[in-house]
Order: sequence, then C-alpha cells, then structure tokens
Amino acid sequence: MKKWLSLAAIVVLCLALVMGVACGGGGEKEEGVTEIKFGIGLPLTGIYGAFAGIPAKRGFELANDMIGEFTVGGESYEWELIFEDNGFTSAGGLASTNKFVYNDNVDFVFQSTADPGFASIPITEELGMILDIAAGGPFDYGPDTPHTFQTLNSWHLGIAPLFDWLTEEHPEVKHVAASLVEGQIGAAILDAAESCCDYYGLDLESETHPMASVEYYPIATRIMSYHPDLVIGITPLFEVLWEMGYEGLCACYHWTESTWGTVDTDDATGMLIFMPHPIGDMWPEVALLAAEYEEAYGEEFTSASLQTITLLYAYTDILRQAGTVDDIDKIIETMETGTFDTPIGPMYYGCEALNGIGHVAIWPAPIYEIVGEGEYQVVEIYSPEEAEALAEEVYAEMK
Repeated sequence: MKKWLSLAAIVVLCLALVMGVACGGGGEKEEGVTEIKFGIGLPLTGIYGAFAGIPAKRGFELANDMIGEFTVGGESYEWELIFEDNGFTSAGGLASTNKFVYNDNVDFVFQSTADPGFASIPITEELGMILDIAAGGPFDYGPDTPHTFQTLNSWHLGIAPLFDWLTEEHPEVKHVAASLVEGQIGAAILDAAESCCDYYGLDLESETHPMASVEYYPIATRIMSYHPDLVIGITPLFEVLWEMGYEGLCACYHWTESTWGTVDTDDATGMLIFMPHPIGDMWPEVALLAAEYEEAYGEEFTSASLQTITLLYAYTDILRQAGTVDDIDKIIETMETGTFDTPIGPMYYGCEALNGIGHVAIWPAPIYEIVGEGEYQVVEIYSPEEAEALAEEVYAEMK
C-alpha cells in the first residue's frame, strides 16, 4: 500500500509539473501584480560571456527596471527574468532550457546564440512554448517551428544593405576577404556574405579563427595575399593589417568605443561599421538608455545591450497588443501581424517570402563611418521595409 501511494504521488507531481508548463500565464500575484517568467540563456562565463553575455544580461535588467509594471488586458504584470549560463554550447542550451521549463515553470524562453537555441527547439515546440533565438538567419525558421522566433537582429538583414551600399558608393570593391569566428555565428555571417558576393558579382575569400584567438598575424598574412579591396572582420585583425600596410576598406560587425584604447585614430578613420550599434546619435531613446546603463554599471553600452533591451521592450508591447499573457496562439498571431514599439523605432516580424513563416524581426540597417575619435557619421540607413525587401531579393536563390 505504501509503495502504491509513493508511485501515485510521483504521478500527481509529474502531472502538476506538466500542467504548469503547458498553462504558463505568469506566477502568483503580489499586491495585484502578476509576474511573467522569462527564462534567459546566455553565455555568462569565458571570453564570450565577457564580450557579449554579461552586457546582454545587463541590458535585460535595465530594460526590466525601465519598463516596470505594465498592463495587459486590464491586469497588471511585470517581468521576472531568470538567467542561466548556457555556455555558448548546444549542451548548455539543452540544460538551461530544461531547467527553465521543468524547474522554473517559465512562460517564455530566450537562448543566445544559435547553438544553444537550435538545441532547445524540440523542447519548446513539443510544449507549444515561444522560444526566441539569437544569431540565426531567416532560413533557420519555417512552418515546422511555429513557436520559434528571432527578435535580435539577423546578420543577413545587416549584411545585404552593406553590400548594396558598397556597390553604389565604392564600385572599386571587387575582391572581398572575411575573417570570422568559428561556429554558428561565423557560419551565419559567411553565409550572408557569400550570397551577397554572388549576387553583386564580387570575389570572396574567407578565414576562420577560434573565439579566443589572440594571434592574428597568420590570418592577416593570408588575407594580404588575396589583395582584397574590402576586409570584413574585427579590430584586432585590422590593426595587424594596417601594420602590414593594408590600405583598403575595413568593415566591422561589432564595434565598441573601448577599442579606441588600442586602435590608432589615423588608421581607424574611414573604417565602416555595420549592423545596429548605439553610436552616431541615431535614436534619442537609445541615447537616454545608454546614459542610464553607463551610470548603473560603470561600463560601455554596447550593441549586445542594445539588442536585449530592444527585445524586452518588443515583448512587452506584443503582450499589450495581444491582450493576453497565456493565449499562445493569440500572442503568435499578434507577433506575425503587428508592429511594435521599441527604443529603435517600430519593429515587426518578416521574411516570410524566404522561409514560409516570417518570425524574424526586421530592424533598420545603418552603416556608419568613423570620422574621428569617438565620432561617427551615419552614411546610410535602410529602413526595416527596405532591409527586408533587399534581403528577399538578394537571398531568393537560397530558398
């Protein structure tokens, strides 16, 4: 009899857990405010944690402080952010997502980057739970993943405008070299660059390096042998190239002002920066958030922080417009059809022409040029609509 009761207790507990995961809808009310649990997987240790994960975490935290209580369907809510270190790996993504859904009973899951995110899809799709992934591309989503989205900016939607602008402003660019980090992030950037070079009739050579690479001379030597007109990479590589006498264009996809401490101003002047960055006085609301961030944390406000702040603001407005926090079908319908207020302006989900479902947030696509120390000129900005239309044109052959 005692044995049967023990088994029955286990079954009841399991059923309660599954029902809690499936129903979602926030935590217990305190003083009339319901908490909505957001499970957030980030690389919080190692070089990628320092480089992106910690600034991303602080971006989430600042956004949550700024948003505070908000109203959905006449009820008051606030976000409860639950962070886990996903280790920048598939195994870490699986472990953290399992904890989020089975231990923490979260309502939504975010995983950065692609490896942890893609590993989490079977779990969240089986449960009918919304999963948001960073660092994928439009072709990573489709009708077979109806609960999966990407709100952070896509490399494909930032790189196509860069090449479109280059063909008009720098027709001398015929040979392109790219140096990319190993793994899904580098693969996504390379995938986009290869398609753009094919579309615009340019030659491309590429090199890869580990995330923790500190030795760029061998890579720079190989790149110099390609005689490129444009190099896509990061500033430690550019420093070596400039030392070797390289005089062509450089385009950086992740820039921080702190690199001015190591990059010579004369060399860096004229360097291009693409993808959305909190520089160049483009978004007044972002400038205010940057000041709040730097005062709160005593460090530079970077693109990683900008991305996660934008995501939490977007989800807040999604729920407001949906009028519900637990009707997943209604929330998804709202995401697929609506336009949402964020610090960088109105945002919507698109790319349905490429993947059959959309579910990829469409950001504006700015291109900056460094004109002096701490001084940036916005040389072009593609609206979200322009960026999406261009992506659909350039990547049509990849479908």
